[in-house]
Amino acid sequence: MLSLAAGRVIQVKEKRSGLQIVEVCLMDSGQRELALSYAAEDYRQGDVLLLNTTAVRLRLGTGGYHVVVGKADEWTERQVIGRSYGHVMKMRYAPWQLAVDTVEEQDSDYHELFRREDLSLEGTVVLIAELHSLLPVSVLRLRQQQPSFNIAYVMPDGASLPAAMSQHVDRLRASGALDAVITTGHAWGGDYEAVTIHSGLLAARHVAKADVIVCMLGPGVAGTGTPYGFSGVQLAEVIHAVTALGGVPLFLPRLSFADPRSRHHGISHHSLSILARFALTPTILLLPRLDDARGQLLEEQVDRVLAMKPQHPVWAELPDSDGLEQLEDAYGRPFSSMGRSWREDPVPFLAAYMAADQLSRSAAWMNCTISGGWDCSALPDTLAALALYLTRSAGQP
Repeated sequence: MLSLAAGRVIQVKEKRSGLQIVEVCLMDSGQRELALSYAAEDYRQGDVLLLNTTAVRLRLGTGGYHVVVGKADEWTERQVIGRSYGHVMKMRYAPWQLAVDTVEEQDSDYHELFRREDLSLEGTVVLIAELHSLLPVSVLRLRQQQPSFNIAYVMPDGASLPAAMSQHVDRLRASGALDAVITTGHAWGGDYEAVTIHSGLLAARHVAKADVIVCMLGPGVAGTGTPYGFSGVQLAEVIHAVTALGGVPLFLPRLSFADPRSRHHGISHHSLSILARFALTPTILLLPRLDDARGQLLEEQVDRVLAMKPQHPVWAELPDSDGLEQLEDAYGRPFSSMGRSWREDPVPFLAAYMAADQLSRSAAWMNCTISGGWDCSALPDTLAALALYLTRSAGQP
């Protein structure tokens, strides 16, 4: 299904880096609705726009926005998204394919760097998670813990493709909490573009000079109620890439104790599928210690995972909610996920806060402990040693 409609511009409601929200009047119905535009164009009252209305018509989670394809009454060829040298196409052969400046290609200043076959992550620790809504908590807490760290966010292409769709990315980048954003695969709009998740991670380390990397899907994940058809399955590839490139993968599972769907209760079936079936290399699995029936459920779920794959669980105490509330106040926007505030479902947000503490401890431990052989830093023995260190130091922050 692909639905298109024409709409006349009433006004531009909001502008931020890489994105505009435009109020339009649909020409067939007269309805006033909102549309997103990623183009660097000026819209005037009365301009006619061609709109992709598909997601709104299906009532999907796009926030009630159509997407602007382009001006329907403009016949002059023009550049609506710029580039400096790039010839790599993202969203190839789709109506909105665009050329971007990728770090790897021949005209890039970094091309010779990426020709090196021995390029590695040099033991860099990577926090991997599914839900984009947890990005601000993890980044802001990490910034509190390690003010001098260079923090990079790597965005795969399993969910939203334009980075500008994320209000979190825009806000964290503008505030300086994030030092760099790298968009990989067909995702686009980061400070740096990469063709693959592998080169995106390497760009975070060697181009953006990241001390730590956060890799979460963008907004707008898809699920089908099956163990195969969900966006988060891509995170198994991220675990493999981090390991193969000599990094240290830390995995924060998708958690909830308020989701009405039983398959997402405790550790979501998404994360269980990744850990027990799709991840072919081990990862450190970050888990909250809960002294009640919720904790018992988590332990039973982890035991089932460990019966199938040799992961490295690290159990840590959750912080109290005061720190999370202070982060939210400083951020200036409410923390929410799947339509629920952190007060309605606190565990996933407190776990993201906890995960940032473990990320900070892991990076410090790697810097102090590992000497030489960075390309081997993600071997099972190193992960086991790091997991033991984190377990012993995982008291309440």
